[in-house]
Amino acid sequence: MDVDDDASLSYAVRVKLSVTVWDFVIPITPSLPAVFGVSETVIEDRFNVEHRSSAWYDALDMHYQWLLKYRISPYFCRWGDNMRVLTYTCPWPADHPKAEEYYSDPRLSVYAVAYTPALSNSFAAKEMLRKELEVLRTKNHWKKAYFYLWDEPLNLEHYEMIRSMSEEIRCTAPDARVLTTYYCGPNDISYAPGNFEAFVKVPSVLRPHTQIFCTSEWVFGTREDLVNDIIAELQPENHEEWWTYVCMGPTDPHPNWHLGMRGTQHRAVMWRVWKEGGTGFLYWGANCYEKALSPGAEVRFRRGLPPGDGVLFYPGQYFEPSLTEPVASLRLERLLNGLQDFEYLQLYASRFGRPAALALIEKTGLYLGPDRYTADHGAIDLMRAEIYHSLKADI
Repeated sequence: MDVDDDASLSYAVRVKLSVTVWDFVIPITPSLPAVFGVSETVIEDRFNVEHRSSAWYDALDMHYQWLLKYRISPYFCRWGDNMRVLTYTCPWPADHPKAEEYYSDPRLSVYAVAYTPALSNSFAAKEMLRKELEVLRTKNHWKKAYFYLWDEPLNLEHYEMIRSMSEEIRCTAPDARVLTTYYCGPNDISYAPGNFEAFVKVPSVLRPHTQIFCTSEWVFGTREDLVNDIIAELQPENHEEWWTYVCMGPTDPHPNWHLGMRGTQHRAVMWRVWKEGGTGFLYWGANCYEKALSPGAEVRFRRGLPPGDGVLFYPGQYFEPSLTEPVASLRLERLLNGLQDFEYLQLYASRFGRPAALALIEKTGLYLGPDRYTADHGAIDLMRAEIYHSLKADI
């Protein structure tokens, strides 16, 4: 409508809205373990909190509680040399009441246990690890536990370090699970006919020192059929799993959470996970912006990374000094939507079988492959409606 600049701007505009509420109940504990890193050093620097101080515990606890609302299982991390990484979900020791509260929370799918010798290979650190494992193994939630020791090993020296750390863990806890991320095989071993064969054979190099083999989606490109080669190498009878991750790649038009990508492209990350059949997902960092020394300082993305990579939420104080909680990016909201879509597809598959669910996402045009998915949210509404009506008719 035309508005006279000199007139009063107190206009009322009536807009008719139509809202459809689907009567879905999704599980409190997510079906897909989605683990997301939160940098403890970024929190320490930006919020001026000293490591292990009461303010530090409060800051980590606030981030943990806030992130659980997004159906993800957070872990805190600190990076060492050569991509060695210290990861943990709970900053308190296993015999602390807070630890039981964290690990028993039904919203938490899995939790990372700190390999304490990662940053200090002292006797005290090794003894602390042993005591942690002895306590955790007596708990019902121990089945949720995993260790994430090294990010993207590149050569046999890195692989040997993983094996050494895993052996130390498994001396006390033979049933412990170790997760390793990778996008290639060791570059100092030759495999015929090429690099992809080395990538496929990683489980044979790391077995039995890794149980969760977490591969980059970047490697597959548009070749969904290559997933079968990875899965064929695993030994599920020995509790081996296949997880995936995204980071600076894959890039457009594939699903990821970079800035500038479409909304359905962000949401399709979890559609891809569901279609390919992965049993878990990892994202390296959700607050990994450039170093700053005050909560309200400008948020800058790290140099050398695609805009948005490693950043899914922002410090609330940057927008308003009185905000004490983070502010979610639209990409984090779309991640939540994708995880909910994952649950709807799981629900449909549990009732009618996975082939029927695969047929549904193709029929609705929701997702056909990494470069073939809907740009229109209408396909999402169609998928949800089809699931709702099918489940209701099946009662």
